Amino acid sequence: MQSCAISEAIMQNPSPRLDRNNIADIYPLAPMQEGLLFHSISAPDDGLYMPQTALRITGEVNSTALRAAWQDALDRHPILRSGFFWEQRDEPFQIAFRQIPVAFTTLDWTQADPAAEKQRLSDLFSANRAQPFDLRRPPLIRIQWIKTGENRSIMVVCYHHIILDGWSIRQLLDEVLQLYRRSAGFVAVSLAPARPYGDYIGWLKTRDRSGSLRFWHERLAGFESATRLLAAQSTASFAPTSFERQRLELPVSVHQAMLAYSARSGLTLNTLLQGALALLIASQTGSQDLVFGTTTAGRPATLDGATTMIGLFINTLPVRIRIEKAQPLSAWLAALQIAHAQTSEHDYVPLAGIQGSGTSLFDTLLVVENFATSQKTGNAALPLKTDGIDFDERTHFPLTLWAMPHSAGLTFMAGFSRDILSPETAFALLERLVSILSAMLSASEPTLAAFIEEMPAPIEGAGLADPGSTVSIGARPLDPLPSGHQPSATEAALAKIWAEVLKCGPLDGHANFFELGGHSLLAARVVSRIRAEFGVPVPVRALFEQPVLAALAHHVERLCAPHVTPEGHIEIEI
Repeated sequence: MQSCAISEAIMQNPSPRLDRNNIADIYPLAPMQEGLLFHSISAPDDGLYMPQTALRITGEVNSTALRAAWQDALDRHPILRSGFFWEQRDEPFQIAFRQIPVAFTTLDWTQADPAAEKQRLSDLFSANRAQPFDLRRPPLIRIQWIKTGENRSIMVVCYHHIILDGWSIRQLLDEVLQLYRRSAGFVAVSLAPARPYGDYIGWLKTRDRSGSLRFWHERLAGFESATRLLAAQSTASFAPTSFERQRLELPVSVHQAMLAYSARSGLTLNTLLQGALALLIASQTGSQDLVFGTTTAGRPATLDGATTMIGLFINTLPVRIRIEKAQPLSAWLAALQIAHAQTSEHDYVPLAGIQGSGTSLFDTLLVVENFATSQKTGNAALPLKTDGIDFDERTHFPLTLWAMPHSAGLTFMAGFSRDILSPETAFALLERLVSILSAMLSASEPTLAAFIEEMPAPIEGAGLADPGSTVSIGARPLDPLPSGHQPSATEAALAKIWAEVLKCGPLDGHANFFELGGHSLLAARVVSRIRAEFGVPVPVRALFEQPVLAALAHHVERLCAPHVTPEGHIEIEI
């Protein structure tokens, strides 16, 4: 898949890692990678999609051997040695390099008491988020080994989501332990050769993407209004500047009832949670036809070895649910499971392709983890064991709900911004979700109408939204240009950038970026060019908010112009 043209373009970068002889492979991005790339370059300093997993290790650890094990893991998996590029060609691409050194550091917290250790871990998470990855500079994974006492340590693994999903990080950690056995001098079984992530990219090329898009457009036919669990006026300008998490353990009795109900009915945890969230949204908004987001595992059954591959396979997809009040609850839940199963052949399509550029159908994402976050790993060949103790992740969605199964039960977590929700309201939403789930499990074949009638009043402070609100970023009408409009120097410069990126002819002030075929990643390229040419920090969202050429030129001119305050101080608008 290598391309001489790409190689020549990136050779302009002086980094030794971009030496042509160090390039192992070049291939396109998976759909979810494209989405994560866009959000990362749109808000490079927000620490989005940088999951962190902290493992507590009991037993003596040879840090030199642990570093060697991680280096062996990088050597085995090209995706861990991959960088991402989007400005050289019309479509973004990733380069897997032959050799990349592991990013491994050691810390000493042996003098910290438990309270101080907990605070230091929180501070470390924050410090890691404050150092976002440069996607063009692999490795996009950092390992920090922290000695906390005699035969006690913590291993923090921070990575960019564009290279790994939750299933993969669990497999990778288990593999590193096996590699550590060999590095530390223990008897170890040789690992089978790893199937490269590029094989999945090749599989994607065999899919009927246009047919899958038709499936999704038919699934969403007639759905014209975005579903907003949160206040539309708040989420329209959402920026995760004050991210927070709330956690709630599912009561043991409810967890046991859920397992028993699933065994009797054949319904999965995912189905039960989708039903509970749909009823929560319906009770808050009054909507009878709603959409929220969910993540899918995305590992195709037709790709041999997909379940053991390392990389990013998950995708974010819309879940459309109608509240048929006359339908029995159990039949409604069964229908939800069938509808979800029908998406399996089409779960690789990018969300932007389904809902369109500049559009957001929902503000709430449901993530049902398919690995045990507190799984204990031990081996008779090693005098140590590991326990998952914490993880940290931020998404661009205003509200993300995680459901994390573990050996003792099920943990719910809400990730949100305090600009939109108070911690108390977020926790109340989690409690309401658990309450609805509990009622579903104990209900005696009611209709949805009877079930909904018994639900309590909507939670105050959750930003009750108008269910008829429509989000159409980049499509807002603008005042017509005055007759005799003469383009400014800024407008002429922008027209040249647009024409080169969109590969189109001369443009006038009426030109609309998205009507000309622009999309999110091309928008990021345009904004990158604007930043370089004008020297102003134009956010990517500016192009979505001002998609007409003349309006964007006016916006850039305002950013370039100094403003004088009443006190006489000069300020630069950023």
